[in-house]
Amino acid sequence: APVVIGMMVGGSFMQEMVGTEVWIPNDRDYDMPNFGGHAMCIIGYDDFKNGGAFQIMNSWGKDWGVNGIGWVRYKDFEYFGKEAYGLYPMGSAITQNENKLDVSFGLVDNATGKNIPLTSKGEGVYGTKKAIAKGTKFKVEVTNSADCYTYIFGMETDNTNYVLFPYTKKHSPYCGITGTRLFPKDYSMQADMLGEKDKMAVLITKKPIDYVAFNESMNNKNIDFAQRFNQLVQSMAATSVDFKETENISFTADLNGKNAIGVIIEIDKK
Repeated sequence: APVVIGMMVGGSFMQEMVGTEVWIPNDRDYDMPNFGGHAMCIIGYDDFKNGGAFQIMNSWGKDWGVNGIGWVRYKDFEYFGKEAYGLYPMGSAITQNENKLDVSFGLVDNATGKNIPLTSKGEGVYGTKKAIAKGTKFKVEVTNSADCYTYIFGMETDNTNYVLFPYTKKHSPYCGITGTRLFPKDYSMQADMLGEKDKMAVLITKKPIDYVAFNESMNNKNIDFAQRFNQLVQSMAATSVDFKETENISFTADLNGKNAIGVIIEIDKK
């Protein structure tokens, strides 16, 4: 499926790409002088072309590249590319399974790019296997093979709660039919400097919810964070859930008319 991208362009990407198949940036390009953002579309890839490259359709007419199409090496796209959006075909109602959730959810350390190992504590609570350093920045990784929505709620130091994801209205909780996502791209979550433990609640749903209203309904600092989250989720939570033994939170679920799976993650800090 095509992937819409936002990429920084300028320098040799312009006139020098007329009639040229593959963009090979020069040394000056990597400083990006007078570069600007530009939207294009990835329509293919080749793991062996110039060490691996994406085939990109531009909107500058047939003279650019070869008939309006050029190739950008993976390593250059990683450097100049800023955004990418996969367009997933919707499929037919016959092949869609509205009764299934199949999700793996984890935390990825920004510095190492590796997952922060999690372990089950029972009753829908997961914790870090080892304490992480205060100030550690991380992102969320979600892999799914059935479309779903992901919401995350955090606990403040005074036991109130807030919406941790989606960060803003531009961030969508929707996870398409299948794929792996590392989000959010332009922000990071962080283990704060206060206390020895952070808590967050993860809610995976089949159908979208009003997460702002959910957060407001949950906000009662006189009740334990996990308890009030579970009370709110109970009426819409699936009961037939198969949690798998991995260092992420992985499960499959038959919803049987329900809409959600909720878990608590406790992050130990040092």
